[in-house]
Amino acid sequence: MPKPPSPRQITTLLVLAAASLGAAAWASQHLAWRWPDVAWLQAHQAQLLSLTAAHPWATSAAIFGLFTLLAALALPGCSVLALAAGLCLGWLPGTLLVVLASSVGATLPFLAARHLARDWVRRRWGHRLAGIDAGLARDGVFYLFMLRLAPVIPYPVINPLMGLSAMPVWHFFGVSLLGMLAGSAAYVYAGTVLGSAQRWQDWMSPGLGAAVGVLLVLPLAARWAWHSGLARRQQR
Repeated sequence: MPKPPSPRQITTLLVLAAASLGAAAWASQHLAWRWPDVAWLQAHQAQLLSLTAAHPWATSAAIFGLFTLLAALALPGCSVLALAAGLCLGWLPGTLLVVLASSVGATLPFLAARHLARDWVRRRWGHRLAGIDAGLARDGVFYLFMLRLAPVIPYPVINPLMGLSAMPVWHFFGVSLLGMLAGSAAYVYAGTVLGSAQRWQDWMSPGLGAAVGVLLVLPLAARWAWHSGLARRQQR
């Protein structure tokens, strides 16, 4: 029989879900809400900055809760919220908030898969998880770190797959945080430029160019390292 989740785990999941839904409700009351995009952020930047100045903690909690909810449900909008974090909070606080929300949002489906479906899935399709088990046995947490940098497997698939493995939850959380740090920092930095960008030339700052370069080059470099490592191991 599958091991049921403990009362503490159930309470944690319920609290995080309630906080995320509360953040969504708060944001819908204080903003002219629609599904956000870059144009929406630019059109409402004065309102967002005013709201942040008046309610800094509530605004941060709303961004955190919404980001966590979207990440957990694999819904679009996280990149725009990362830009909003940079616009409203600045680079360092925004990066810390986004990478933490990303990691919490990834951990929720990890926990759901582990406590609600792990034993049943392993009984029926355990042979199809052999590749994940072999990768973790061979490389340990570095296997997940490389998957975070090089999206060989889509993020929404990685999270429950790792929940079906034997990886401890705190290892998953910590490695996810480190693996998503560079991408989060680049998106948030782009958001800090959003408020002052009036023409397309304003986007061509060295810092933003470096951030875009990180977003473009890091997955390619990680994927190259991934395949190079596989090739070396196969030659042994």
